[in-house]
Amino acid sequence: MRPRRLLWQLYPSYLLITLISLLAVMWYVSWSIREFYRANTAVDLEARAGFVREQLALPLGEQSPESIGRLCKRLGQAFSTRVTIVLPDGRVLGDSDHDPLAMKNHIDRPEIQEALAGRVGASTRYSYTLKKYMMYVAVPVTIQNKIVGATRVSIPMTAFEQSLRAIYVQIAVAALIVALVAAAVSLVVSRRISRPLEEMKRGVERFAKGDFSIKLPVLDSQEIGALAEEMNTMAEHLRRLETIRRDFVANVSHELRTPVTAIKGFVETLREGALKDPEAASRFLDIIARQVDRLNAIIGDLLTLSRLEEGADAAVVRFEENRIRDVLEAAVQVCDMKASAKGIAVKLDCEPDLLCKSNAPLLEQAVVNLIDNAIKHSEEGSSVRVVVASAEKEIRITVEDHGCGIEQEHLPRLFERFYRVDKARSRKLGGTGLGLSIVKHIAQVHGGSVSVASTPGKGSTFAISIPKG
Repeated sequence: MRPRRLLWQLYPSYLLITLISLLAVMWYVSWSIREFYRANTAVDLEARAGFVREQLALPLGEQSPESIGRLCKRLGQAFSTRVTIVLPDGRVLGDSDHDPLAMKNHIDRPEIQEALAGRVGASTRYSYTLKKYMMYVAVPVTIQNKIVGATRVSIPMTAFEQSLRAIYVQIAVAALIVALVAAAVSLVVSRRISRPLEEMKRGVERFAKGDFSIKLPVLDSQEIGALAEEMNTMAEHLRRLETIRRDFVANVSHELRTPVTAIKGFVETLREGALKDPEAASRFLDIIARQVDRLNAIIGDLLTLSRLEEGADAAVVRFEENRIRDVLEAAVQVCDMKASAKGIAVKLDCEPDLLCKSNAPLLEQAVVNLIDNAIKHSEEGSSVRVVVASAEKEIRITVEDHGCGIEQEHLPRLFERFYRVDKARSRKLGGTGLGLSIVKHIAQVHGGSVSVASTPGKGSTFAISIPKG
């Protein structure tokens, strides 16, 4: 089944809700008007029945049927109402429309029963005498607090229904107009909701094709605007990742091609006769060995990054409570020979009993990379300082040097793979271009982060922040 557009999911729903609400309101209004009209008619008939009662000058038993009949006909014509007078035993004494002698006993009529009980009686039912629906209202006739009969007035419901029918037509016309307006408004509202989402869909499709040049419009709707902002942020992030990917492919190709080209060239030189010159052959083999070592270092660092990423995803890295000073002292010892060769003093400032839950080998490798990097870029006879600061929830390890420093424009990309500030100098110093990226991934595996601050000509400070537990 082909999925429907959001517009055609929202619009029918809004329209259905509007129509159901409109029908409910119409039904309630119609019912209210009908009940109001019925109640007013009953009150009016009660007043007419009371007037008829007042016209009875003598007790019912003292008036002739003829005079009662004439009174009923006169008042019936004046009120356009059927008038009936009934005795306590249910016999009809007079009626404005029919011969009372030919009429049935009315003792079973509900309105007559109510009136003979001393209350106002009202009833709406089909009249077999007049062959139509009638509304009846009856009131008691009393003499000296004694009920001596009942007067009843009634009107056909035809006029009542005709009046209501005219009102119903007006309500239906008004409801139709409201429904048309509501349909138009629902369509506009549905389009206002669906259009931004459709634009986002088109934008996402372009993102999926690798086109990150557009930005989704951010609307004033909080939810949709926030979604658009998140999509734009994601696109920016994807664009940055695509740039990093392209740079990574180019850099790794270049980094691998350089030693491979050198090895191939020297091998060909040896084949062409350099093997006959022992001194030259030895020198060429030393160069080939260094290039192989460089290849091995690059491959080793790439494998380390791959394992770190797998560890971060699969949570296979084991963490234990370790003394941070022990880890850092081991890192300093690893770098001691290289530091001594340049006359650089590596100083450690850390509390002896400071504990942290970490993976000691990984954390040691990260600090070794930072110290090694600081030694490479520091002048001979300078110093490198390793400082540990403990906060409430995290530990911050900083490595400070007094080297050449780094321009601000390079800092945001410094931890990317193969990113080099000075490519020629970095390769000369023997780096693979992956050391800082490894530091970043080790920090992330620990649930922490890395940062750098640097001033050209004064030195750099790299920091690893990791949670305590």
